[in-house]
This record gives sequence, C-alpha cells and structure tokens, in this order.
Amino acid sequence: MQSQAGDLDAGQKEGHFQNYADYSRTLRAWLVAYGIGGPVLFLTTDKVSDKVASSGDGKGIVFAFLLGVGLQIALALINKWGAWHMYVGAGDKLYQMRFRYCLWGFINKQSWIDFIMDVTSIAAFVWATWRVLNVLLVTSAVQ
Repeated sequence: MQSQAGDLDAGQKEGHFQNYADYSRTLRAWLVAYGIGGPVLFLTTDKVSDKVASSGDGKGIVFAFLLGVGLQIALALINKWGAWHMYVGAGDKLYQMRFRYCLWGFINKQSWIDFIMDVTSIAAFVWATWRVLNVLLVTSAVQ
C-alpha cells in the first residue's frame, strides 16, 4: 500500500531485496540438502533400505525426493538465466528491445513460479518423509 506522500519505503528497496535473496538462497540450500540427504540416509542403512524396498513405496519415495531436488535445480536455472539477461541488458537499450530480454524480464517478475516450485518441493519431501516414517514405524510395531 502506498501512502499519499509517496513511497516511504523506496530507500529500503535494496535492503528488502538482499533480505529476500538471503532467504531464497538459504531455503534452496536446505531443500536440496534435505532432498539428497534423506534418500542417502535411508538407502545407506541396510535395515532401513530393506524395509523401504520391501514396503512397495520405495520407488515413490525416491521419486518424491528426486522431484523436490529437481524442482529446486530447475528453479535455480530459471532464476540464473533471468538474472543473466537482466544483467546483460542493464544500461543497454538495444539489448532491452530484444525478445529474450523481454521474455526473461517477464519471467523474472513472476514470483508465483518460485512459490509453486518451493511449495511443491516441500510437499514432495513431506510426503516422502511421511512414507518412510510410516514404513519404519509400522514395520517396527508389527515385529
């Protein structure tokens, strides 16, 4: 919401962006680490990997972890290319008139892409983690 006197927050724009960039980088690092670390943890422990494999959910669990990591890698690539074209076009009026600059500028402004991919990654990890815990807890309770 903008006040009648003008944009009172304009001086904070760089600080807001740096805050966003830091959180974005941290979240992506955590999601990728979790998405890789989760399967490594249960696949390198024989007892756990045997239970997961024999549960019938093994492929789905691995797929969910890989989906979450894959989405984060795809998002990093999208953001990287968007940032590259914005960087190359900064101060270059001719480049700013090119289709690719306009396209990547449009994509760069679509925060919903980041939101959907982050939420989908988290949902995939939650589902996979729940399935692993269910396999481990149910098979432990039955024995």
